[in-house]
Amino acid sequence: MAIKVIYVARHGYRSNWVLKGPYPDPPTGIENDVPLAQHGLDQAKELGEYMKTKIDPSLKPQLIISSPFYRCLQTAQPTKMALDLPLCVDRGLGEWFRVERATIPYPADVGTLKELFPGLISDDTDADDGWENCSMPSRHGETEEDIFNRCKEFLSNFFMEAEKKFPDVERVMFFTHAATKAALGMNLLGFSSVRDTLDDSGKILNNPSCSLDKYEATGAGWKITMNGNTSYLSKGAEMNWSFQKGFREASDEDIKIRLAADAAIAAEKGAKVAATMAD
Repeated sequence: MAIKVIYVARHGYRSNWVLKGPYPDPPTGIENDVPLAQHGLDQAKELGEYMKTKIDPSLKPQLIISSPFYRCLQTAQPTKMALDLPLCVDRGLGEWFRVERATIPYPADVGTLKELFPGLISDDTDADDGWENCSMPSRHGETEEDIFNRCKEFLSNFFMEAEKKFPDVERVMFFTHAATKAALGMNLLGFSSVRDTLDDSGKILNNPSCSLDKYEATGAGWKITMNGNTSYLSKGAEMNWSFQKGFREASDEDIKIRLAADAAIAAEKGAKVAATMAD
């Protein structure tokens, strides 16, 4: 069967976005692979409850594909458990790291993730007959054009891989990151750039933390029927991000929190380095 409905969710509120620490180390030991804050875990539960109780049974997803980064799997977990769905990991849904970044984090392998999330991942990507990565981010970082093309390749291969591995599935849910979520959407809607607008009024894709997009096949392409939905979140939209505006669309308080958290994390890392040198 062909895929007819695609849900795309962004991960929940990250632990390095909160104003005050302590800031937990990445459970995988990989730079930038930060876990969710408690608020993000709560958001993930709200999303899972929404998918279970508010989505018509005929429209519920039948399969989850997640980024391998820890925060995305944490966000996917309540939905996977609520709907009892298979969940596969795909590098093609991973985070966007700019080419000018000093280091490009490489996510944990599936074996490590299965140890960290017992029972969550249904299909080992490393197995001979398992889910195959539909695209791979560059180890040297990506431009905006690169992530757009990565998502184009991902979608092309995803439809073939889903037909091969899950031939009865018509509805899927992706768990990913803001930039990847936006790039996927712009590809599905037939645009040629991540910075295109959806219409002449300048409308763009919205990507708050733990927000949800929904795309439905039309026969001639795809239409968007949810754009950054956060109706199920008790605190509404937070940390909205776009290629056009960065975090400027977030509230002033959100921006203040993010900048303060970044400064606090840098200070905490500096203190650890100083303590190590003193030893």
